[in-house]
Amino acid sequence: MSYDDAFLGWHRERDRAVLPTYQFTTQLATLQPPPPEMQQLLGAIQGNQPAMDDFISVNAGTLSPEIFFSPEHLARTFEAAAISV
Repeated sequence: MSYDDAFLGWHRERDRAVLPTYQFTTQLATLQPPPPEMQQLLGAIQGNQPAMDDFISVNAGTLSPEIFFSPEHLARTFEAAAISV
């Protein structure tokens, strides 16, 4: 495999891996109020330290938005919010 082919493959894989973080960041950068679904999520996160830590980790780029916004993770977050109410 040539250097150019290897580099192109790496470039495509890197872009695929960081696309969710890029999309999340560009959504935040609009400075528009978050959509209702995000407002609900932010309300569920309030007072839940592990969920708040995870949200900050998404913003810091150390936790993938794909993991944070997965149905399983969201279910646990909303479940914890319902328990603490």
